Amino acid sequence: MPAEGAERSVKHFLNSAMLAPNVMTVPVDPGIVDALAPLAVSPDPAQYASHHPGWNSDIRWISPRTEAGFAPFDAAFATLGIADHVRPYLDLEREVRLYAGFFVVRSRCEAPDFHRDWIDTGNEAFTLLTPIGAAPGGFGLLYRTLTGEIAEYDYCPGEAILFGDNFVHSTRPGQSSDPVALLCFNFGTDKIEHWPRIRTTAAYQGELVRRPDGTYERRATVA
Repeated sequence: MPAEGAERSVKHFLNSAMLAPNVMTVPVDPGIVDALAPLAVSPDPAQYASHHPGWNSDIRWISPRTEAGFAPFDAAFATLGIADHVRPYLDLEREVRLYAGFFVVRSRCEAPDFHRDWIDTGNEAFTLLTPIGAAPGGFGLLYRTLTGEIAEYDYCPGEAILFGDNFVHSTRPGQSSDPVALLCFNFGTDKIEHWPRIRTTAAYQGELVRRPDGTYERRATVA
């Protein structure tokens, strides 16, 4: 049996077109995504919470407070077939688990805030982002290539960007007269032994988070 480090290394992959690690673009049905638009525009405060992470923008994360609020994200995740794209990279017992579904909403960004969603999880967790409605002009994604250059990705209806460990990225600075909304999923392994590493991100991005074992826990802190 290979050592733990070797076992993890074979699970990482390179996107040669983007020249970046552990990132891919995948097709999604825009009709399924856009069906969630009413929740992003007018979320029921009894079911959904809004948090501002304090970055260089007016970004808000709108996430479920209750299991009933979580259900539409869970249904969309399953119907879109997102699990199929990452199953080969995950240590699974039975199924790919959705940890959190939420909306990323913003109308301005003053400066980049480069970060990694996942660090040293062994690609046991992933993030997916896709636009709701029309393409968000002026609000693309910046990312760092393996050569250290800054490249751009433009969100496109019908396509999602999906990334795991060590993908360095940021919102591209810009401004829009109307708020721009993205659908975001955090998901990955259903084995609870991986949760300590995954939790360092997943437990802070949604009001209600589902663990790999299927149980729920509340947001670790409020930003």
